[in-house]
Amino acid sequence: MVAAKSFVLVGSSSPGQTVVTDSPIYGKVPRPEQEEKGILVLSGEGLELQTVGFFPLGAHVGWICQHPTNGRFYAAGGGKVHEIVLSEAGQVSFCSNADAIGGPAHLELSADGAWALVANYSAGNLVVFPIHPDGSLGPASDSKHHSIDALSHLADRQEASHPHQIVLDPAGNHWALSCDLGSDFVMVYAFDSVRGGLIGAANSNRHLKMPEGSGPRHLAFHPSGKLVFVLCELDGYVRTCSWDSEKGLLVQLHTTYTLPDGTAPCRAHHSGSAHVLVSADGCTLYVTSRGDGAIVVFRISGDEGKLTLLQRVASRGVCPRNFLLDYSKPTPCLRVGNQDTQNLASFAITETGELVEPPTVTNLPGVCPNMLLACSVSVK
Repeated sequence: MVAAKSFVLVGSSSPGQTVVTDSPIYGKVPRPEQEEKGILVLSGEGLELQTVGFFPLGAHVGWICQHPTNGRFYAAGGGKVHEIVLSEAGQVSFCSNADAIGGPAHLELSADGAWALVANYSAGNLVVFPIHPDGSLGPASDSKHHSIDALSHLADRQEASHPHQIVLDPAGNHWALSCDLGSDFVMVYAFDSVRGGLIGAANSNRHLKMPEGSGPRHLAFHPSGKLVFVLCELDGYVRTCSWDSEKGLLVQLHTTYTLPDGTAPCRAHHSGSAHVLVSADGCTLYVTSRGDGAIVVFRISGDEGKLTLLQRVASRGVCPRNFLLDYSKPTPCLRVGNQDTQNLASFAITETGELVEPPTVTNLPGVCPNMLLACSVSVK
């Protein structure tokens, strides 16, 4: 058996709600005094984490992925896609990079490790890059640019196309799904894994229209491969959809509100719903809600994936943007990064999917956590 060392990588960014004048927290919590941009490496076998080191990049890090076979990592940020080496001692080296053709918010690697797909939020495009056998990145092989006819009453956040995520379907990587916050669409393209292409017209009937002003941000597949949960940032709903992997079709089944009863959603930047994940057993759905600083836990039931509220747990900080689920340890855990209070809260997860309070909180001085990745590196 090959030994491995476990790490948590934290991609950092600028603060969120403390610099947005119409956010729920503005003026109530001070802006962090120090804001480093790069990758923070943490280690630890349980809920407690220790800092290994910080590796500056000079730009915020939108997303990080571990390659399935070549031992490399790939990060999106600062207008580029970066090839990264992480040593068994937790040291980060930046290697090759490619022009992202925009400001990337999300990155996905194909299951065969041959392609990197990027969603560029500000540029309104999706881009595919080849990953060469030596791990280096090549120039873009394809791209899709989205445009919309903006509505004046939605121009505060939806003045243009804003792809926030791109995900390949787990059953063969035949389809690429992208949540476009600006257009209120989940775009669905066929993915050509030979040429690295995204196939489909702008008016394809595969693209699923969400309600006006909803702002789809992130989605998560159910382990069955038959359901997709779409989290909408701007209206506070999770929309459960059926997924036909043969035809590449999403059909909305029902909606579930993620905010407390009587609480209106907030359209301010960094203030709406942020991230969504499904438990490994397919029984539990987790959502981060930045407006009220909470992690919301739902029970998933039935073939149609109906959601029942289990818990609403305080994230122990301001602006819980991203989180991860780690099942590699004897006690599974959820770790959430609080962007504006520069800390990370680690919750143990029970057998029924609930979070155990209180969490273990790790302070991250100078680092506003934007994205978290649990990973391991082989020890020679």
